[in-house]
Amino acid sequence: MNTNKEQHNWLTSLLTGWGIKESWAKLIAGAIIGAAAAAGLL
Repeated sequence: MNTNKEQHNWLTSLLTGWGIKESWAKLIAGAIIGAAAAAGLL
């Protein structure tokens, strides 16, 4: 996974696979990717 967009798409699909609505999954994935990027983990 090279880009934040790819990571976001992967995490969104994982969350929707777990039964979370797509709109919530996008929000959660964005928060996780954003927090990781801000912490310098990505």
